[in-house]
Amino acid sequence: MNRSAALLSAVVLALAGAAHAQTPPARPAPMVMAGSAQKVSAHVFVLPDRSTPLVPNVGVIVGTRAALVVDTGMGDKNGAIVLAEARKAAPGRALYLVSTHFHPEHDLGAGAFPASTKMIRSQDEIADIDEFGLARAKTFSGFSAVNAELLKGAQYRKADIVFDQAYDLDLGGVKVKILAMGPDHTRGDTAIFVPGDAVLFAGDVAMKAQPAFASPYSNLDHWLDSLDRFAGLKPKVVVPSHGPMGGIELVDGYRFYLMTVRNRTRALKSGGASADQAVAQMTAELKSQYPDGGRLAGAVRAAYAEASAQAAP
Repeated sequence: MNRSAALLSAVVLALAGAAHAQTPPARPAPMVMAGSAQKVSAHVFVLPDRSTPLVPNVGVIVGTRAALVVDTGMGDKNGAIVLAEARKAAPGRALYLVSTHFHPEHDLGAGAFPASTKMIRSQDEIADIDEFGLARAKTFSGFSAVNAELLKGAQYRKADIVFDQAYDLDLGGVKVKILAMGPDHTRGDTAIFVPGDAVLFAGDVAMKAQPAFASPYSNLDHWLDSLDRFAGLKPKVVVPSHGPMGGIELVDGYRFYLMTVRNRTRALKSGGASADQAVAQMTAELKSQYPDGGRLAGAVRAAYAEASAQAAP
Protein backbone atom coordinates (compact mmCIF):
# COMPACT_ATOMS: atom_id res chain seq x y z
CA MET A 1 0.00 0.00 0.00
CA ASN A 2 1.47 3.39 -1.00
CA ARG A 3 1.65 6.32 1.41
CA SER A 4 -1.45 8.12 0.04
CA ALA A 5 -3.61 4.98 0.24
CA ALA A 6 -2.39 4.28 3.77
CA LEU A 7 -3.22 7.83 4.83
CA LEU A 8 -6.70 7.60 3.28
CA SER A 9 -7.32 4.28 5.03
CA ALA A 10 -6.28 5.74 8.38
CA VAL A 11 -8.62 8.71 7.93
CA VAL A 12 -11.55 6.45 7.03
CA LEU A 13 -10.91 4.25 10.08
CA ALA A 14 -10.63 7.28 12.36
CA LEU A 15 -13.89 8.73 11.05
CA ALA A 16 -15.62 5.40 11.48
CA GLY A 17 -14.32 5.15 15.03
CA ALA A 18 -15.49 8.67 15.84
CA ALA A 19 -18.94 7.95 14.45
CA HIS A 20 -19.14 4.80 16.51
CA ALA A 21 -18.06 6.69 19.64
CA GLN A 22 -20.81 9.26 19.09
CA THR A 23 -23.52 6.60 18.85
CA PRO A 24 -25.10 6.30 22.30
CA PRO A 25 -25.26 2.79 23.72
CA ALA A 26 -28.64 1.08 23.52
CA ARG A 27 -30.69 1.71 26.64
CA PRO A 28 -31.38 -1.51 28.53
CA ALA A 29 -34.98 -2.69 28.61
CA PRO A 30 -36.69 -1.56 31.84
CA MET A 31 -37.09 -5.06 33.23
CA VAL A 32 -36.76 -6.41 36.77
CA MET A 33 -34.16 -9.19 36.67
CA ALA A 34 -35.53 -12.65 37.51
CA GLY A 35 -33.43 -14.60 39.98
CA SER A 36 -31.68 -11.51 41.30
CA ALA A 37 -33.14 -11.46 44.83
CA GLN A 38 -30.65 -10.62 47.57
CA LYS A 39 -31.32 -11.26 51.25
CA VAL A 40 -30.43 -8.01 53.02
CA SER A 41 -31.68 -8.96 56.50
CA ALA A 42 -33.34 -11.85 58.30
CA HIS A 43 -36.74 -11.21 56.70
CA VAL A 44 -36.12 -8.87 53.76
CA PHE A 45 -35.19 -9.63 50.15
CA VAL A 46 -34.39 -7.00 47.50
CA LEU A 47 -34.39 -7.36 43.73
CA PRO A 48 -31.90 -4.59 42.88
CA ASP A 49 -32.50 -2.27 39.95
CA ARG A 50 -28.85 -2.51 38.78
CA SER A 51 -29.18 1.27 38.20
CA THR A 52 -31.33 0.53 35.13
CA PRO A 53 -33.57 3.49 34.20
CA LEU A 54 -37.29 2.97 34.93
CA VAL A 55 -36.63 -0.10 37.07
CA PRO A 56 -37.19 0.11 40.84
CA ASN A 57 -35.52 -1.70 43.69
CA VAL A 58 -38.21 -4.24 44.56
CA GLY A 59 -38.68 -5.57 48.10
CA VAL A 60 -40.16 -8.74 49.53
CA ILE A 61 -40.67 -8.80 53.30
CA VAL A 62 -41.40 -12.30 54.59
CA GLY A 63 -43.19 -13.46 57.72
CA THR A 64 -44.46 -16.89 58.74
CA ARG A 65 -48.01 -16.12 57.59
CA ALA A 66 -47.69 -13.60 54.76
CA ALA A 67 -45.30 -11.51 52.66
CA LEU A 68 -45.37 -7.85 51.64
CA VAL A 69 -44.13 -6.90 48.17
CA VAL A 70 -42.80 -3.35 47.73
CA ASP A 71 -43.15 -2.01 44.15
CA THR A 72 -43.92 -3.99 41.00
CA GLY A 73 -41.90 -2.81 38.04
CA MET A 74 -43.49 -1.30 34.94
CA GLY A 75 -46.38 -3.28 33.48
CA ASP A 76 -47.67 -6.79 34.06
CA LYS A 77 -44.67 -8.48 32.43
CA ASN A 78 -42.48 -7.02 35.18
CA GLY A 79 -45.18 -7.69 37.76
CA ALA A 80 -45.17 -11.37 36.83
CA ILE A 81 -41.40 -11.55 37.45
CA VAL A 82 -41.83 -9.87 40.83
CA LEU A 83 -44.70 -12.23 41.72
CA ALA A 84 -42.58 -15.28 40.87
CA GLU A 85 -39.72 -13.98 43.01
CA ALA A 86 -42.09 -13.28 45.90
CA ARG A 87 -43.44 -16.82 45.72
CA LYS A 88 -39.90 -18.20 45.77
CA ALA A 89 -39.02 -16.11 48.81
CA ALA A 90 -42.32 -16.79 50.58
CA PRO A 91 -43.83 -20.03 49.28
CA GLY A 92 -47.44 -20.60 50.30
CA ARG A 93 -47.80 -17.25 52.08
CA ALA A 94 -50.62 -14.77 51.58
CA LEU A 95 -49.47 -11.67 49.69
CA TYR A 96 -49.79 -7.96 50.39
CA LEU A 97 -48.66 -5.29 47.93
CA VAL A 98 -47.65 -1.65 48.39
CA SER A 99 -46.04 0.91 46.08
CA THR A 100 -43.69 3.66 47.21
CA HIS A 101 -45.62 6.05 44.94
CA PHE A 102 -47.94 5.95 41.95
CA HIS A 103 -45.41 6.37 39.13
CA PRO A 104 -45.63 3.61 36.48
CA GLU A 105 -42.44 1.69 37.27
CA HIS A 106 -43.47 1.37 40.90
CA ASP A 107 -47.16 0.59 40.60
CA LEU A 108 -48.37 -0.51 37.18
CA GLY A 109 -47.25 -4.13 37.42
CA ALA A 110 -49.85 -4.84 40.10
CA GLY A 111 -52.25 -6.36 37.59
CA ALA A 112 -50.06 -9.47 37.42
CA PHE A 113 -50.80 -10.35 41.05
CA PRO A 114 -53.71 -12.67 41.90
CA ALA A 115 -57.03 -11.30 43.11
CA SER A 116 -56.28 -12.62 46.59
CA THR A 117 -53.39 -10.13 46.95
CA LYS A 118 -54.24 -7.24 49.28
CA MET A 119 -53.28 -3.84 47.82
CA ILE A 120 -52.41 -1.20 50.44
CA ARG A 121 -52.61 2.51 49.59
CA SER A 122 -52.53 5.77 51.51
CA GLN A 123 -55.26 8.34 51.02
CA ASP A 124 -52.64 10.64 49.47
CA GLU A 125 -51.57 8.06 46.90
CA ILE A 126 -55.20 7.50 45.94
CA ALA A 127 -55.56 11.26 45.52
CA ASP A 128 -52.57 11.25 43.14
CA ILE A 129 -54.08 8.44 41.09
CA ASP A 130 -57.48 10.14 40.98
CA GLU A 131 -55.99 13.46 39.88
CA PHE A 132 -53.26 12.42 37.46
CA GLY A 133 -54.45 9.00 36.28
CA LEU A 134 -52.38 7.41 33.52
CA ALA A 135 -50.86 10.67 32.23
CA ARG A 136 -47.34 9.71 33.32
CA ALA A 137 -47.78 6.21 31.88
CA LYS A 138 -48.63 7.79 28.53
CA THR A 139 -45.47 9.89 28.76
CA PHE A 140 -43.36 6.82 29.54
CA SER A 141 -45.01 4.94 26.67
CA GLY A 142 -43.85 7.69 24.33
CA PHE A 143 -40.21 7.12 25.25
CA SER A 144 -39.93 3.82 23.34
CA ALA A 145 -41.86 1.00 21.72
CA VAL A 146 -40.64 -1.29 24.52
CA ASN A 147 -42.19 0.95 27.17
CA ALA A 148 -45.40 1.23 25.19
CA GLU A 149 -45.69 -2.55 24.98
CA LEU A 150 -44.96 -3.01 28.69
CA LEU A 151 -47.60 -0.47 29.67
CA LYS A 152 -50.26 -1.54 27.17
CA GLY A 153 -53.53 -1.98 29.04
CA ALA A 154 -51.98 -1.23 32.45
CA GLN A 155 -54.36 0.12 35.08
CA TYR A 156 -54.04 1.14 38.70
CA ARG A 157 -55.20 -1.56 41.04
CA LYS A 158 -57.97 -0.67 43.49
CA ALA A 159 -56.92 -0.53 47.13
CA ASP A 160 -58.08 -3.28 49.48
CA ILE A 161 -56.65 -1.48 52.52
CA VAL A 162 -56.67 2.32 52.76
CA PHE A 163 -54.90 4.29 55.49
CA ASP A 164 -54.33 7.92 56.42
CA GLN A 165 -50.99 8.49 58.18
CA ALA A 166 -49.69 5.00 59.01
CA TYR A 167 -50.63 1.34 58.82
CA ASP A 168 -49.18 -1.46 60.93
CA LEU A 169 -49.02 -4.87 59.25
CA ASP A 170 -48.20 -8.16 60.99
CA LEU A 171 -46.88 -10.75 58.54
CA GLY A 172 -46.50 -13.38 61.23
CA GLY A 173 -43.53 -12.78 63.50
CA VAL A 174 -42.52 -9.79 61.37
CA LYS A 175 -44.12 -6.39 61.92
CA VAL A 176 -44.05 -3.70 59.24
CA LYS A 177 -44.87 0.01 59.51
CA ILE A 178 -46.24 1.59 56.33
CA LEU A 179 -45.94 5.38 56.46
CA ALA A 180 -47.55 8.14 54.38
CA MET A 181 -44.68 10.59 53.77
CA GLY A 182 -45.83 13.07 51.11
CA PRO A 183 -45.80 15.71 49.78
CA ASP A 184 -42.16 15.10 48.88
CA HIS A 185 -41.30 13.56 45.50
CA THR A 186 -45.06 13.09 45.03
CA ARG A 187 -48.05 13.89 47.21
CA GLY A 188 -48.50 10.18 47.99
CA ASP A 189 -44.97 9.02 48.84
CA THR A 190 -45.05 5.89 50.99
CA ALA A 191 -42.22 4.49 53.10
CA ILE A 192 -42.00 0.98 54.52
CA PHE A 193 -40.03 0.21 57.67
CA VAL A 194 -39.28 -3.19 59.20
CA PRO A 195 -38.37 -2.34 62.82
CA GLY A 196 -37.02 -5.77 63.79
CA ASP A 197 -34.61 -5.75 60.84
CA ALA A 198 -34.01 -1.96 60.80
CA VAL A 199 -34.65 -1.91 57.03
CA LEU A 200 -36.25 1.17 55.46
CA PHE A 201 -37.73 1.31 51.96
CA ALA A 202 -37.37 5.04 51.41
CA GLY A 203 -38.90 5.40 47.94
CA ASP A 204 -37.71 8.52 46.14
CA VAL A 205 -37.56 10.41 49.44
CA ALA A 206 -33.91 9.40 50.02
CA MET A 207 -31.61 8.10 47.28
CA LYS A 208 -28.15 8.68 45.88
CA ALA A 209 -29.45 10.64 42.87
CA GLN A 210 -30.55 14.25 43.38
CA PRO A 211 -34.14 14.68 44.61
CA ALA A 212 -36.79 15.17 41.94
CA PHE A 213 -39.63 17.58 42.68
CA ALA A 214 -42.06 15.65 40.48
CA SER A 215 -45.38 16.98 41.73
CA PRO A 216 -47.08 20.37 42.04
CA TYR A 217 -47.55 19.40 45.69
CA SER A 218 -43.85 18.75 46.38
CA ASN A 219 -42.66 20.80 49.34
CA LEU A 220 -39.02 21.29 50.32
CA ASP A 221 -39.65 22.08 54.00
CA HIS A 222 -41.92 19.05 54.32
CA TRP A 223 -39.28 16.90 52.61
CA LEU A 224 -36.77 17.92 55.27
CA ASP A 225 -39.29 16.93 57.94
CA SER A 226 -39.64 13.54 56.26
CA LEU A 227 -35.88 13.04 56.37
CA ASP A 228 -35.97 13.82 60.10
CA ARG A 229 -38.63 11.12 60.49
CA PHE A 230 -36.40 8.67 58.64
CA ALA A 231 -33.43 9.51 60.87
CA GLY A 232 -35.59 8.93 63.94
CA LEU A 233 -36.27 5.37 62.77
CA LYS A 234 -32.53 4.62 62.95
CA PRO A 235 -32.40 2.35 59.90
CA LYS A 236 -29.37 0.17 59.28
CA VAL A 237 -30.27 -0.54 55.66
CA VAL A 238 -31.92 2.04 53.41
CA VAL A 239 -33.41 0.73 50.17
CA PRO A 240 -34.13 3.65 47.82
CA SER A 241 -36.52 3.56 44.88
CA HIS A 242 -33.58 3.64 42.48
CA GLY A 243 -29.84 3.22 42.66
CA PRO A 244 -27.56 1.59 45.21
CA MET A 245 -28.70 0.60 48.67
CA GLY A 246 -26.97 2.15 51.64
CA GLY A 247 -27.45 3.34 55.17
CA ILE A 248 -28.27 6.57 56.95
CA GLU A 249 -25.82 8.42 54.68
CA LEU A 250 -28.51 8.44 51.97
CA VAL A 251 -30.83 10.31 54.34
CA ASP A 252 -28.05 12.65 55.49
CA GLY A 253 -27.02 13.38 51.90
CA TYR A 254 -30.51 14.49 50.96
CA ARG A 255 -30.80 16.60 54.11
CA PHE A 256 -27.53 18.41 53.35
CA TYR A 257 -28.55 19.02 49.73
CA LEU A 258 -32.02 20.34 50.52
CA MET A 259 -30.79 22.56 53.35
CA THR A 260 -28.08 23.96 51.08
CA VAL A 261 -30.63 24.72 48.36
CA ARG A 262 -33.16 26.19 50.79
CA ASN A 263 -30.75 28.44 52.68
CA ARG A 264 -28.89 29.72 49.61
CA THR A 265 -32.12 30.33 47.68
CA ARG A 266 -33.57 32.32 50.57
CA ALA A 267 -30.42 34.42 50.73
CA LEU A 268 -30.55 35.14 47.00
CA LYS A 269 -34.24 36.04 47.20
CA SER A 270 -33.59 38.36 50.13
CA GLY A 271 -30.93 40.05 48.01
CA GLY A 272 -33.47 40.78 45.29
CA ALA A 273 -32.85 37.89 42.89
CA SER A 274 -35.76 36.60 40.81
CA ALA A 275 -36.53 32.89 40.66
CA ASP A 276 -34.76 32.60 37.28
CA GLN A 277 -31.73 34.46 38.61
CA ALA A 278 -31.63 32.19 41.67
CA VAL A 279 -31.70 29.11 39.43
CA ALA A 280 -28.87 30.47 37.27
CA GLN A 281 -26.75 31.45 40.26
CA MET A 282 -27.29 28.18 42.11
CA THR A 283 -26.57 26.14 38.98
CA ALA A 284 -23.28 27.98 38.53
CA GLU A 285 -22.34 27.47 42.17
CA LEU A 286 -23.32 23.82 42.54
CA LYS A 287 -23.04 22.22 39.10
CA SER A 288 -19.76 20.46 39.88
CA GLN A 289 -21.19 18.88 43.02
CA TYR A 290 -24.76 18.39 41.78
CA PRO A 291 -24.61 17.96 38.00
CA ASP A 292 -28.30 17.24 37.33
CA GLY A 293 -29.28 20.78 36.41
CA GLY A 294 -32.93 19.96 35.82
CA ARG A 295 -33.41 18.51 39.28
CA LEU A 296 -31.42 21.32 40.87
CA ALA A 297 -33.60 23.89 39.12
CA GLY A 298 -36.73 22.15 40.40
CA ALA A 299 -35.44 22.26 43.97
CA VAL A 300 -34.48 25.93 43.71
CA ARG A 301 -37.86 26.91 42.30
CA ALA A 302 -39.62 25.00 45.07
CA ALA A 303 -37.47 26.75 47.69
CA TYR A 304 -38.11 30.13 46.08
CA ALA A 305 -41.87 29.61 45.95
CA GLU A 306 -41.97 28.52 49.60
CA ALA A 307 -39.89 31.52 50.66
CA SER A 308 -42.28 33.80 48.73
CA ALA A 309 -45.32 32.21 50.38
CA GLN A 310 -43.81 32.57 53.84
CA ALA A 311 -43.02 36.24 53.19
CA ALA A 312 -46.53 37.04 51.98
CA PRO A 313 -48.69 39.06 54.45
